Amino acid sequence: MSGHCSVDDTGGGTLPPDPATPSPCPSPIQTRALDAHLQIADSSYMDTKRFTVFPNGLRKSGKVFLYPVSDIEWRTFLQQVSKRMKLNVGKLFNEDGGEIEEYDVIMHDDVLYAAGPGEDFKMPDLEDNDGSGSSRDWVTLNVGGRIFSTTRSTLTRHSDSMLATMFGEHWNSSRDAAGSYLIDRTPEYFAPILNFLRCGILVIDDGVNPEGVLQEATFFNITPIMERLVGLVDRRTKKDAFSRRDVISILLTSSTNASLRCQGLNLEGVDLSKLDLSHINFKMTNFRAANLSKCTLDNALLQEADLTKADLSGANLRGANLSGANLEGANLKGANFEDRGGVRAVLDGANLKDAVLEEVNFAGANLRVANLRRANMENCSLRGADLAGANLEDVNLRGANLHKANLTGANLRGANFDIRTVSSR
Repeated sequence: MSGHCSVDDTGGGTLPPDPATPSPCPSPIQTRALDAHLQIADSSYMDTKRFTVFPNGLRKSGKVFLYPVSDIEWRTFLQQVSKRMKLNVGKLFNEDGGEIEEYDVIMHDDVLYAAGPGEDFKMPDLEDNDGSGSSRDWVTLNVGGRIFSTTRSTLTRHSDSMLATMFGEHWNSSRDAAGSYLIDRTPEYFAPILNFLRCGILVIDDGVNPEGVLQEATFFNITPIMERLVGLVDRRTKKDAFSRRDVISILLTSSTNASLRCQGLNLEGVDLSKLDLSHINFKMTNFRAANLSKCTLDNALLQEADLTKADLSGANLRGANLSGANLEGANLKGANFEDRGGVRAVLDGANLKDAVLEEVNFAGANLRVANLRRANMENCSLRGADLAGANLEDVNLRGANLHKANLTGANLRGANFDIRTVSSR
């Protein structure tokens, strides 16, 4: 008989085992003891629950906990988890990101994530299964609707940048439905920034404005390329600027009776001295630091033009329209705005702050609500000029002619008058 235990077919009970074959069958006493032990083990198992806790945002370095089913005070439980995890645990989240606030909610075989007291849930990167961090280092970005793939090490290359902060250990960036990190910026300007972080070379494709890339670099605080971008923007600005020769060429090829439209040109720093620029439309043109000394600008349209620190000394501006123009710090010494034919020069709302206006003839000019703060208007003619609502704070008006000038509502606080000025009024 090959079995370990034999049964008496005649009903006479169990036959004795073959002495040559050791019997594994327990005795009745051993069987009862084993059953009792299993019942106790089953009972103990039913009274506990096992769950695994990982650090927030990770699927490694976890700990398996075996705790009684019975209720445990929540704060005590968090302290015990903190001790086991060697973390300051203030919150526990389930796999869906739901925050757990009661011990009874934890179920057998749950997977939980331990976070700091003020920390939000971070989605773990489940692709990093080997714990090496190689898969987890890759991230996908959604920049203004365009998808970029790169690594965390690339994004954090410059530790003082905003990107290094965004993709550091303690940042919880927003993601789209596909799990890509959302960045609300212009993708065309972001691409050169990312390329620089990858290989240290600044490459800007044709058609991409360097000024936009500079704004991105400033926003993300990528300081190593800011200086280079500023240089690119400056060179581009100078490249777009007209020269004196260009302006003369336009004048020579145009009819003397034609009203030229030079609106919005870049004439920054250009020497245009002594040229006849009468009747030309220079609206919103950039004349910053340009030399317009002894120019003839009669009846020229200079509305909202930028004449900051421009030299207009000795220029003729009879009947010119400089409404809303910026002449801050400009030199207009000896310039003439009076048109004896009756056409008034217009400077309403113009900014003449800190301008040099000595001996300027503003007779009959419209300077309503103009800003003349701290301007030097010594020996200036304002006869019949309209200065209603103008800001003349701290202006030097010594020797100025204010005969029949309209100063209604003007701010004259700190203005410097003398006897001649007052008597002429």
